[in-house]
Amino acid sequence: MTTATAPDDILRTRLQAVEGLILQRRLNEAAQQLNTLARKNPADARVYLLGCRLAEASGNLAGSIDMARRAVGAAPGWSVALTELAMALARANQFPEAIAAAQKAVQMDPENAGLLSRVIDVAHRAQRPDIALPWVEAALRLAPAEVRPGLMLWRARDLRGLRREDEAVAAYTELLALEPGSKAARFGRLQSAVAAGQLELAREDVTALLAEDPASPELQFWNEVAHGRVPPQQPAGVAQALFDGVADVWDLHVVGNLRYRLPKQVAEQMLEWHPDRQLNVLDLGCGTGLLGVALGPIQGALIGVDISRPMIDQAARHNLYHRFHQVDVGEALAATPEGLYDVVAALDLFIYMGDLSKAIPDAARILKPGGRLVFSCETAGDDEADLVLRPSMRYAHKASAVEALCRAAGLTDVTIEPTELRHEGGVPLAGYLVTARKPA
Repeated sequence: MTTATAPDDILRTRLQAVEGLILQRRLNEAAQQLNTLARKNPADARVYLLGCRLAEASGNLAGSIDMARRAVGAAPGWSVALTELAMALARANQFPEAIAAAQKAVQMDPENAGLLSRVIDVAHRAQRPDIALPWVEAALRLAPAEVRPGLMLWRARDLRGLRREDEAVAAYTELLALEPGSKAARFGRLQSAVAAGQLELAREDVTALLAEDPASPELQFWNEVAHGRVPPQQPAGVAQALFDGVADVWDLHVVGNLRYRLPKQVAEQMLEWHPDRQLNVLDLGCGTGLLGVALGPIQGALIGVDISRPMIDQAARHNLYHRFHQVDVGEALAATPEGLYDVVAALDLFIYMGDLSKAIPDAARILKPGGRLVFSCETAGDDEADLVLRPSMRYAHKASAVEALCRAAGLTDVTIEPTELRHEGGVPLAGYLVTARKPA
């Protein structure tokens, strides 16, 4: 007597075989077999889900999204298909639709720990800790002991992202009780403790971290902050660590969520100064190249300088910059020969540098006669010091002190225009834009 194999078992076996080919990077074979299965099983969502993964493995984001959509169309009530669609959309930085698909998937299957871990990734990629946090907490309730530390770390980070610093300190403390040797938890608690004004706890954490890495410039910076002092400079590695991890979503975040408009504003000024587009520009802290995009092609050199290689890689995709230098901006300024540039721009940069007593004279030196320096600062009030370190770990500068530095460097026609730098927590952040001219 023989037992017939069910058609679904046969399809499952063949899909597993195709999945194995994908894992082995035998993508052409996988595509051929999958196309055959799709013709025979056009209504089976599993075929399209595997097509989604094949397209992803091939680097075809649009194809991955299309296959995920087909899977949802074939099985609209299947949370797995919706989750795959959310992830495919998030990989393509299509965040509003990705979040909507993820939320719908969670509504369908709120107790699925594997699903939660995937939609958490979607929310984090979208820079939405407000959406991620409830999912992290739900996952924690379901998680086995071995995966709880990772989720606890995400919970603390999301609380930090929401500026709920006291709660973040408590969350990091809970994690450290479970894993006392966690450097990530120790450093996270240090940052949150500083922001929350819990400097005694911050000193405890930075002392523990320095014991293992006493030569770290970044930890020495945090040690100064934890002791209530204002370090004159922020090590380049602090900003590098921040920007390396967000480069591929930075434009959407800073322009869409934070309403950052300075590059467009400054590009318009530059074209008023040089309507023929004949100018050489040094873009300090170029980031993802937003100034270059706003400026467009010019009849001259557009040079970008940034400490973050992933940010430079994003800027290079615009094909507008002639050359990039991945280097600390202060070092770049000091090493540049004089009289090269018609415009030196530093937008949203000096808030990470601190003391400008060297940067402004160096920028003035490398300008051509008649060239202009243009940069932005966060506002320090008249009743504050010339240089203030905010809880955000960004520097604010008093406008009168900055103007004095410009004039001491020999720059003239110094103008300071109050402006809105960006939004934080839905509230405009006050700053100002400085333009100054090197005498002809």
